[in-house]
Amino acid sequence: MLVLSVYALVSLSIETMVVDDPELRRVLQVTDLVICAFFLIDFVVLLATAPDRRAYLRWGWLDLIASIPMIDPFRWGRLARIVRVIRILRAVKSFRVIFTTVRASPFKTLSVMTFLVVFFSFSIAAGLILGFESGVAASGIATATDALWWSLLSILNAKAGVPVPVSAEGILLGVYLNKIGLLLFAYLNGSIIAWLISSRRSTASGDD
Repeated sequence: MLVLSVYALVSLSIETMVVDDPELRRVLQVTDLVICAFFLIDFVVLLATAPDRRAYLRWGWLDLIASIPMIDPFRWGRLARIVRVIRILRAVKSFRVIFTTVRASPFKTLSVMTFLVVFFSFSIAAGLILGFESGVAASGIATATDALWWSLLSILNAKAGVPVPVSAEGILLGVYLNKIGLLLFAYLNGSIIAWLISSRRSTASGDD
């Protein structure tokens, strides 16, 4: 949540102060919408599992406000989420505790890292491809929808229906997304194999 909050704030700042292209704004807004969905899920889970819901809502309402997309004053409420996570991290006595926690749940750590790499690559590439392909007459990537669709299909390594970039930068970006797709495939494949091995071991232990 800390990483997504920082990413969302940076994206919001870029959208507000830097970006003039309406299509690039749409890409940033779609990315923000996806992040807000995760924030809303996180709020619901935290509220449902809180020992004292009233105590949680004293500050938790900021989490709810932060999950509302497209309303700039509300989106800056994510600063409160960052502060809260930073305070939790500062309560940790040493990096050794963090290292121990990561070692205790390596699969969860790998899952989170894989998701972040894939999501950031998808959203950033969708914005970059618009800049690389803008003004290129033969390019089939001219709108936010084209860029998002191209980015998604490139990660999935799809061959049919993928707009082909014309610029050299766009081609290299497509190659990068293909590698990210292979990373995602390797993670999913490894997860399935690990689950099958774990199930087999559980079955064998039960038979014993």
